[in-house]
Amino acid sequence: MRYLIDSNIWLYAAAGKGEAVEFLDTAAAAEWAGYTAISRLELFGYPDLKPGDEEKLNKLLACFTEVEVSVSVIDRAIEVRRRRRVKVPDAIVAATALLMNAKLVTRNVDDFRRIESLEVIDPLAGR
Repeated sequence: MRYLIDSNIWLYAAAGKGEAVEFLDTAAAAEWAGYTAISRLELFGYPDLKPGDEEKLNKLLACFTEVEVSVSVIDRAIEVRRRRRVKVPDAIVAATALLMNAKLVTRNVDDFRRIESLEVIDPLAGR
């Protein structure tokens, strides 16, 4: 299994939300799991980041692969935005998941639901 983990999952895990922490444990054992550089920007630029959360996030992220926002990611994000009206960060996240042949793991399933060929999962759904 391959997973691209969206910003909100990292925030839940850093806050100690059990389901998010459990999912990251599962993802760490997967074939591949990572996050996009845009998610790192969103995480560390989050205005409500609490003291100590930055250290927690750095420890969590260190176990996973960061995917750069490359020309190929931007080109795919352009395609995504032309087909579906999504915000630029979401288009970059979706494009990265598509290029990495990964399932997108997020709490914001509705933001990505209509993007063709993108499999989206919410590990906290129904909890």
